[in-house]
Amino acid sequence: MIQANLQAKIDADVLDALFTNVGEGAMVINRLRKIITMNPSASQITGWKQRDLTSIGCNVFQCRNASGEKTCDEVCLAQRCIQTPQQIGPMYLRLTRSDGTPVSVEATFFPLHAADSRSGICLLLLKDITVLEHFDASVRQLNQELAEKNIVLRGLSDQMSVAWRAAMIDLRAGAEGLRARFSKELGESGLRSIERMVNATQKLETTFAQLKSQIQATLQPRRKPTA
Repeated sequence: MIQANLQAKIDADVLDALFTNVGEGAMVINRLRKIITMNPSASQITGWKQRDLTSIGCNVFQCRNASGEKTCDEVCLAQRCIQTPQQIGPMYLRLTRSDGTPVSVEATFFPLHAADSRSGICLLLLKDITVLEHFDASVRQLNQELAEKNIVLRGLSDQMSVAWRAAMIDLRAGAEGLRARFSKELGESGLRSIERMVNATQKLETTFAQLKSQIQATLQPRRKPTA
C-alpha cells in the first residue's frame, strides 16, 4: 500500500515495517501538504480513509493548539518540519475529524530522508488523548466540588466551634455560680452533682476540640492569594 502510494522514493520496507508496528496513528505528508498515505490507526482517529487521500490535504484537519489558535495560519507545521528539517513536538493539537467533530491528539512531526532531496516529506504521529482530556476535566470538576464542600465544612466547623464553646462556658459558669452561691443549701450531694456538671462540660469541650481538629485535617488548606 505504502509503496504504491508513496510518491517520494524512500525505503518502502522501512515504511512498511514502521506502519505495521507503530501503535499510534501515522501519516506521511509532503511539502505541498498532501497526505500521501496513512495507517489504519490514523484513519480511526481522523475519520478519513485511505481512499480519501486523492482529494484532501492536511489542511482538512484545521489544527488548533491548546489556546484554540490555528497552528497553520502562517507556516504549516508539516512544511516547517520538512524545511528545517527538525522534529516538531510532541505537542497538543485539536483536529477536526471527517464528520466535523473535534478530537484531541498528541502530535509529533518527524522529517524523513528521501532519495530525491527535492521531494521532502515528513511523518506525523498521532496519539488520541480524548480519554485523558475527559479524565482531566473530570478531575478538575471534582476538585471544584471538593473546594466548594471545603468552604461549607470550614464555615460549619467555625460556627459550631463558636456556638459550642459559648454553650459550654455558659453551662460551666452557671454550675460554678450555683456552687458558690448555694453551697450550703445544696449540701454534699448537691455539690457533687455540680462538680460532675463542671467536669462534664470540660470533657465535652475537649472532645469537641478533638473533633474539630479531625474535621480540619480533612479539609484542603486555604489557598494563599496570588500576588
